[in-house]
Amino acid sequence: MELTHIWLLVEDMPRALGFYRDTLGLTVAADLGGFVELNANEHFLLSLFLRSAMRESEPGIALSPVAGQHAALVFEVQGLGAYCADLRAKGTEFASAEANHPEWGLRTAFLRDPDGNLLCLYEGLAAEEAPATD
Repeated sequence: MELTHIWLLVEDMPRALGFYRDTLGLTVAADLGGFVELNANEHFLLSLFLRSAMRESEPGIALSPVAGQHAALVFEVQGLGAYCADLRAKGTEFASAEANHPEWGLRTAFLRDPDGNLLCLYEGLAAEEAPATD
């Protein structure tokens, strides 16, 4: 078994697609209107699925939004500071600014997509900033 996609249910496809394609810079692999596949990397697709389209296709599955945060989409970014500066220039607001987490060996920044889903952007910390492992 191999994980190939995440289907992210969204309320407003143009708004969600604009965020993931135009703001974050993911490229569209396929656009079927209510279902859009974006290249997350060469082996994985992030799919935006319009909640109403999925509800129509699978009427027996309850798709009401779940209250609370249950997951985060995590993206590795080269040059996190510059990437975040570019997102800020596009009007993106962050849930938390860039921060070093030596306990994780990462530098992170958190933001939310238009539907409120949490995203983590990260890059590895330089060896001198990461904790020693013996």
